[in-house]
Amino acid sequence: MLDVLLLFSSICTAVVVGASQTITGYRGERVDIRCSYESGYESYSKYFCKGDCLIIGFKNIMVKSGSPAKDERFSLTDDTTARVFTVTITDLRTEDEGQYWCAVEKTFTDDYSEIVLLVKLGK
Repeated sequence: MLDVLLLFSSICTAVVVGASQTITGYRGERVDIRCSYESGYESYSKYFCKGDCLIIGFKNIMVKSGSPAKDERFSLTDDTTARVFTVTITDLRTEDEGQYWCAVEKTFTDDYSEIVLLVKLGK
């Protein structure tokens, strides 16, 4: 039975919700990325992950609610009334460009929304 449970938890690790969003920011400036979530998940942990976050054990979590950010330029605030958490990245760099995931941490299956961040040189 334990083997079945472990197999199940390995398979059901990610649910992608909503359409992908493309966000454009400018080098040296700040960008706010708004991530919405469904009712009932207000008290759950949220996080913002870069790259191949849907693969077990390979999550590059940039910032998570209740924890210090991997990079101090990243911060996360959660408006539980509006059911939106906002990730702010300050002092944008070209290497910040890429695929990210807004995530709500749930038992067995985290919910993910894809974000593609483009970083331009200037306005």
